[in-house]
Amino acid sequence: MKPLTPWLKVGLFLFISTYFLLDVTDGHKALRFGVGVIGYTCWGLLLWIQHRDRFESLRSPSAKWYIPFNSAKFSIPTNVRILVKDVNSVSPWYTDKLGLRKSEENLGEESGAAAYKFKEDGKSVVLTTMAGFGTEKTPILFTKKITRMKAVLAARGVDAGPIEQDRQGTLYFEIHDPEGNAIEVVQAS
Repeated sequence: MKPLTPWLKVGLFLFISTYFLLDVTDGHKALRFGVGVIGYTCWGLLLWIQHRDRFESLRSPSAKWYIPFNSAKFSIPTNVRILVKDVNSVSPWYTDKLGLRKSEENLGEESGAAAYKFKEDGKSVVLTTMAGFGTEKTPILFTKKITRMKAVLAARGVDAGPIEQDRQGTLYFEIHDPEGNAIEVVQAS
């Protein structure tokens, strides 16, 4: 659906501007209605695509592609850098357990680093052996349904901690990679 967005934007511009032009001239009520329906349909589809692409999806290993309610939706707000000792030994955990895919992202002159993404145009997770560059921050995954996310991670073999509640009432739990790096999963309100 993402490749349709430029065409939907053009359709939105053409049909909504035609709608308002017909509205100003106060003629062709049936034509104005039809053009308005098409224009607002383009707008609705654009909003739906943007909303859908904002979230990543993680499925349990036994889930079928045609059963969408067996997956957990989550978002990663920014690009993340995680400090590891050995990128090659930790990479399989991130690809198998979290569903990340190797990215062809150019990391410049940084050696000992690998970039991964949940989907092609999503935020990147960079595993690096170099300290600094924002590696001191704990990565956070936001989800609407924290119990479903915990169940999907457990089905993938990830040992998740208990669901806790902070002082503001936000539910969260932590998972750890093989080197002990923490990743927080937080329920977004």
